[in-house]
Amino acid sequence: MPGFLPQGRGNPFTRGWLVPYSPEFVRKIIPLLLAGLVAPLLAPGTVHARPVPTGLSALTKNPIYSSGKLPVRSCPEYSTTIEDFLTAQNYLREGAECLDATWTSFFKKAKLPFRKPGMEFISKPTKTRACGNMDGFWGGAYCQDTQGLVVLVDGWMLEYEGTPFLFYVLAHEYGHHVQQRSGIIKAHYKLMPKSTKAAYKWHARLELQADCLSGAFLRSIWASTGRDSHDWQQLLTYIKEDMGDPTHGGGKSRAAWTDRGFKAGSPSVCNTYKAPASQVA
Repeated sequence: MPGFLPQGRGNPFTRGWLVPYSPEFVRKIIPLLLAGLVAPLLAPGTVHARPVPTGLSALTKNPIYSSGKLPVRSCPEYSTTIEDFLTAQNYLREGAECLDATWTSFFKKAKLPFRKPGMEFISKPTKTRACGNMDGFWGGAYCQDTQGLVVLVDGWMLEYEGTPFLFYVLAHEYGHHVQQRSGIIKAHYKLMPKSTKAAYKWHARLELQADCLSGAFLRSIWASTGRDSHDWQQLLTYIKEDMGDPTHGGGKSRAAWTDRGFKAGSPSVCNTYKAPASQVA
């Protein structure tokens, strides 16, 4: 079964379907979860002048840190009224198109190979093309075998109707695709500590970086959404209160890294692998 790393309210490892996980689980299962660890494929028309980085350099000196800001793009929200699965699906599809365009352009500037991830939006846990059987799944996930992501739009997601929370979840999962295509995922798991406690802390760096990347993307399209600073602060409050867990970092840290990316509008500030432990707890 393809592995998948969930993004949802609270701690997913207490929900009864990934409990508990040992260092062996961390090494063999969670990698399947967040990213396609298959060799990068050059998409038609992609120009790249350098290989995808490997090892520690992929984490600390990645080209995405030195390729400037994300291009500002117009991405009007489909609707801020998300009352059911259909309206949520339309909203997410519009957002996915913006994510594809933005990151395709950025990777071209960074001279790294890129291809768009697969996308699936579901209304209940079911078998998916991207991640296989999703029984017990909730929130969002990015999966290895297909380099695809899945977002489950159910009751708890709809509680955030009228806010950019759903867009944030999508952008976070897309951030894992960015990590995979830039060599960060592969290096992350190759260098993962052996002990469970250390693996938790190490893994939080990957998740917090995805939060930062989501913030950078949201900044690049924010002006076109018609939203204001109040909307942004509201989103940060939701993240801080609802999104913390041991494998993703605490809610306060998640909100801080999301805001860090947003303020810069660039992956240049998303190097969680050089951040002190106090900032990734």
